Amino acid sequence: MQAAVALSTTEAEYMSISEACKETIWLRGLYSELYGVSCSCVIIHCDSQSVIYLTKNQMFYERTKHIDVRYHFIRGVIAEGGIKVRKISTHDNPADTMIKHVPTF
Repeated sequence: MQAAVALSTTEAEYMSISEACKETIWLRGLYSELYGVSCSCVIIHCDSQSVIYLTKNQMFYERTKHIDVRYHFIRGVIAEGGIKVRKISTHDNPADTMIKHVPTF
């Protein structure tokens, strides 16, 4: 994976969801090749509402115009219906357990 610098948390999460989308496409192809079954739609969960909006349309253009074009391919994949991005609550997100719920002593 190539190192990148993000200027905001929205940009960092947008970059991450784009990478997750690429991995999903690859895994879906591998699954189809191995088992001969194709997946119609895969759901990717995201806890950032601004990233979800950004994947669906180009809102916040002034704030996000610096994001590299290669990350915007996710919009086309979502428009085709191969991948859906859904909101997940912070409380239901196992990836946030060690980040946001650190016990204080």
